[in-house]
Amino acid sequence: MQYCNTYSTLLNHHGKGFRHYARHLALDGLALLNRFGLDRQLKTPRIHFLYFHHIFKDEERPFESLVSNLAKDHEFISYSEAADRIQKGNVDRPYICWSSDDGFKNNLAAAAILERYGASCCFFVNPSTIGLTEYEKIKSFCHEKLNVPPISFLNWEDVDLLLKNGHEIGGHTMYHDMVAAMPLEAFEDDLLETKKILESKCGQIKHFAYPYGGFQHFTPQAFETVFEEGYETCASAVRGCHIVDQSGMPKNKLLIRRDQIIAAWNPKHIAYFIGNSVKKMQLVNNSYPQVG
Repeated sequence: MQYCNTYSTLLNHHGKGFRHYARHLALDGLALLNRFGLDRQLKTPRIHFLYFHHIFKDEERPFESLVSNLAKDHEFISYSEAADRIQKGNVDRPYICWSSDDGFKNNLAAAAILERYGASCCFFVNPSTIGLTEYEKIKSFCHEKLNVPPISFLNWEDVDLLLKNGHEIGGHTMYHDMVAAMPLEAFEDDLLETKKILESKCGQIKHFAYPYGGFQHFTPQAFETVFEEGYETCASAVRGCHIVDQSGMPKNKLLIRRDQIIAAWNPKHIAYFIGNSVKKMQLVNNSYPQVG
């Protein structure tokens, strides 16, 4: 049994083809062009949701460096407070909120680092993988649903520790299925089952993030269903950040956008993505995109 414990192993699994190096060079150029306005962008009042999937052993040091640098210009707030501020129209400074998808065991290292800087995180998990220890099942799930080599998952004791340390837990469907490919009734059942299992272990579950995260992976009907089944927020993985006017917005109209962070990336590339989201932020980004 061999688990993936480093980002370099994950990178080797996917391979470094032409696209990898071309992307790197392109981001070098974009980061260079953006560097002059970066300080102003980082100090812009907004709610910025950053999320990650993993913090492997070789990512711990760069992740702590990233958190430390962001703390200079931002106030870290909880996921619940971030959503509440958008809904109430109360965004008076640059805020960052952290979340993570898929419930990998190495998220415990991320939590410990965030705690050192007074930050919390909302961990979006699939109940079917919590406590999963059978290697072949882990290998199959990671390959079929996540396109990664085998990575260990959190267990319920880990989840309890995260909650005791001030973090939040959110739903991410039972089996990490693509919602757009599910019949609506099946998605409703999935939401209810996910919520029931998580709440039996964690207490109230308010937040939901759908797997894969693109607009094409979700539907307007599914968006409405999330709130009908008792969740208070719904998150995508579409890049962006949030500004509001004083009127705020109803919680069942807010589709949260999040910027993905991979700690092993070049820090200048991460800064480019964050700054680019600030440049493109507008009120319309708070809502589910209009169809047609």
